[in-house]
Amino acid sequence: MLAAIDRLSVLSLPTEATPEIRERLAELNTLWTSAPAAAAGGVTGVIRRQAWNAMAPAIERQQAFNSSLVQLLNAYVTQAEVLHARLRELASALVRYAQRVEPVVDARDRVATALATTRSELLLEAFDRRLESLGRRLEALSGGARASAAPSDGTKRG
Repeated sequence: MLAAIDRLSVLSLPTEATPEIRERLAELNTLWTSAPAAAAGGVTGVIRRQAWNAMAPAIERQQAFNSSLVQLLNAYVTQAEVLHARLRELASALVRYAQRVEPVVDARDRVATALATTRSELLLEAFDRRLESLGRRLEALSGGARASAAPSDGTKRG
């Protein structure tokens, strides 16, 4: 039982098991912003600025979404690490407790087994005494029946 608890108590933090989580999170933290508007002159620049201005609300909305999502991921990863660290501490405490309790439980089992043997022997002795007592009573009853069956004048019945 203790070995099973020990095996189950091995917990890895998400960033320990998958180190690229921190790398990808750092990358997301730098990539969430949108590119700035292109500054170009001439007719091409005017067309680009008009296209940018037409797309600006959607781009700003996407940037706000990206920002919220990256903040959420940062908070979630941080909380997941805290939770996993607490679970690791809890599992470790359970293993230590089980290691401390197991010898006591084993000792109690040994004492209970010894007491069960002693109790069984006492019960058998009590049954033996009772059987002897019943045997004596039976002999007394059958002896009395034989005495009353014999004639008192010494003649045989028949």
